[in-house]
Amino acid sequence: MSNKKTKIAITIGDPNGIGPEIILKIFNSAKSRYNLTVIGPKKVLNFYSQLLNFNSIPDEFIIDLPAHKNFTPKPGNVDKVAGRISGDAIITGIELCMSGYFDAMVTMPISKNSLNLGGYKYQGHTEIIQDYTYSLYTYMIMNHGKINFLPLTTHIPIKNVPENITKKLLRDIIIHSNNTIVRDFKILKPSIAVLGLNPHSGDKGVIGKEEINTIIPVIKKLKDEGLNVSGAYPADGFFAYELYKQFDLTIGMYHDQVLIPFKIISGGKGVNYTGGTKIIRTSPAHGTAFDIAGTGMADTGSTLKAIELAIKISINRKGKNV
Repeated sequence: MSNKKTKIAITIGDPNGIGPEIILKIFNSAKSRYNLTVIGPKKVLNFYSQLLNFNSIPDEFIIDLPAHKNFTPKPGNVDKVAGRISGDAIITGIELCMSGYFDAMVTMPISKNSLNLGGYKYQGHTEIIQDYTYSLYTYMIMNHGKINFLPLTTHIPIKNVPENITKKLLRDIIIHSNNTIVRDFKILKPSIAVLGLNPHSGDKGVIGKEEINTIIPVIKKLKDEGLNVSGAYPADGFFAYELYKQFDLTIGMYHDQVLIPFKIISGGKGVNYTGGTKIIRTSPAHGTAFDIAGTGMADTGSTLKAIELAIKISINRKGKNV
């Protein structure tokens, strides 16, 4: 099997963040291992190659965005044109993956603030991909080796989480994510843990009713239908005693409930995979890091893991070496 047979688009992310630097570092050190094409303005890549003294990326490995040829990066700054560039790169990558030109897409981090200032009214990559791939559900699967965490709700205020946890959503996400783990990770009968929402999973209704009224009934029904799912587990003990190691997938109720422990556990090498869509999209599990943009300090570890996972899933979907 050769990694170079899998064609991967890598989007530039926010041009004022660390995405361009990471791309340049990979092209200067690990490009020979992969078949990568960058989607983003040549001028941005040339700006950072000169700033950080990296070899430039040959034109044949760049899909330029000529509409932004006059843009000059301002490392560390929120900017509407930078946001527009990041959104345009994502849309171009989605379209080229949907057409079959690329096997997968790896996306560099974006600033949600800049993205919205640039005219893309989305909360993040996951929501853009859901819209432009016409997917019923998309969800974040945070991957680190054999560990997979999924937040049921994502980029919404904490105060709105309870009302968004419905029986239909929870049931559908459990079923869809089960099928994703089977198809994309080749685990035939995944074991799935579901966390509670409230402290101590509501303590039988004393602290909250979501477990009794919504979460546990869905779990029981799906178990009766043959899925290998259990819960609702209190989140504190579940992570403190490393119970997640016993499961192929852990589903939490909201973003920080699973993202905080995931980032601690993965140690900067985690990957965000978008499940539930026709295309394959992975990304590093970190943000734009505006505070170190343009300094040469960005780490490639998470992005390299994202590339490797995209290749693995592409191979698994095709059912053969690619």
